[in-house]
Amino acid sequence: MQKIGLLGGTFDPVHKGHLQLGERVLEKFGLDKIVFIPAAHPPHKNSAVVGDVEHRLEMLKLALAEGHRFELSRIEVSRDTASYTFDTIHQLRQQSGDRALYHFIIGYDALWEIETWYRWKDLLSTANFIVAVRPGYSLKEIHQLLERNGFSPDQGNENRFFNERHGNEVLFLTGDIVDISSTDIRSRIAADEEWSNLVPPGVADYITLHRLYGS
Repeated sequence: MQKIGLLGGTFDPVHKGHLQLGERVLEKFGLDKIVFIPAAHPPHKNSAVVGDVEHRLEMLKLALAEGHRFELSRIEVSRDTASYTFDTIHQLRQQSGDRALYHFIIGYDALWEIETWYRWKDLLSTANFIVAVRPGYSLKEIHQLLERNGFSPDQGNENRFFNERHGNEVLFLTGDIVDISSTDIRSRIAADEEWSNLVPPGVADYITLHRLYGS
């Protein structure tokens, strides 16, 4: 059975922080590959401020070309409806059956808001999670969120919570994580400030060529 990480987002644009996160997850948790899943219609964002999906796809293709265990999925781009994580993971599990075990990669701040997500209880009870935690964040409130939803801490591993009833787990990736945001990159481009070192070279060339974000 393959162990597959799922990394979703708008990737507007994809940057070096996304790639570093994928590499660290592969290394720490022994996954076989990371699948990057761009959202066409993210429910938590105003679609008016999300860049054209075809540009975002092309930039991802360029960024992932050198990652031998990185893949791009159009599963959410192919939908006409909002890109709900529960629907995506449910569809992937139907397609792969017992051939794959999926781990959804999520940031600490996003997990903290998960109780506002579509079918969040079903998502928490059926999916594995890998939570990226930047230095300085306290895990106390996240631990409380998990415990009230049926998860128990692993006594032998403080970075693992397990749901005995449903058999899924939540793992924490701690330590230095590059603090880059797509929002900051777009703002830098619009303000004519330095930004190209924050994205892969091919992505920087693409943004410049197509005059994205006011470049």
